[in-house]
Amino acid sequence: MLINTINLLPLFTIVLFRTASVLFFSPIYNQTSIPLLVKIGLALVLSLAVFPTISNAQQTLPDNLTSFILLIFKEIAIGFLIGYVATMAFGAFVMAGELISTDMGLSMAEMVDPLLGDRVNPISQIFQLMAFILFLSINGHHWLINALVLSYKTVPITGFIESGFTISKLVQMFGGLFVSAIKVAAPVMIIMGLIVVVSGFLAKSMPQLNIFLVIFPLKILVGFLILAMLFPFVTRSMEYLFNLLRKDIFSLVGGM
Repeated sequence: MLINTINLLPLFTIVLFRTASVLFFSPIYNQTSIPLLVKIGLALVLSLAVFPTISNAQQTLPDNLTSFILLIFKEIAIGFLIGYVATMAFGAFVMAGELISTDMGLSMAEMVDPLLGDRVNPISQIFQLMAFILFLSINGHHWLINALVLSYKTVPITGFIESGFTISKLVQMFGGLFVSAIKVAAPVMIIMGLIVVVSGFLAKSMPQLNIFLVIFPLKILVGFLILAMLFPFVTRSMEYLFNLLRKDIFSLVGGM
């Protein structure tokens, strides 16, 4: 029994690297607020749960250290692709918040993002927190685990990634990120543009009025009012994008 367990350690190590890379690069588990020991423990538990599903299909592992290290790097790359695709959806919401904040004049009001540890503006942070809660409520974290299990069927331990399909799919999804960001931010951007046009007419018709003292607080006030009214639209847009994300994740993993 002990000998069999020792013989399975190299295979479990490979499974652990793929699982850990999915978790560490995914939008939920890569938060800086989660302690490193918790992440490592979660990766070990999830690897133990996934390992029995692929241990029966064990293939011959490399018998030299160099090939084994290269195999580990391949596993990390597969996990990175799965986690990065999920993170791209959150990137669309960050970009939409950046566009809205720029139009509202809040681009300078930046703070540290608790999810990614980077500096983002308040609107992007609000969108990220909304997306994070919605992602959990629709069991998006289960999609990542299912994609991880599916990846062992499409790309076995000693298999190779179909690089042509994977790169084209990533390029397609990266282009869709910009389109999604513009769609989410478009209503606020249009109204902010109309405010600028109206303020231009006011500046021409009332030269004695200091338009800059009026337009900046007005854009912030109107911007937040519009966001409050469009809250249901934003949440539905996020849910729609997450449903597309689910299809893209399984399409990417299925075509590897």
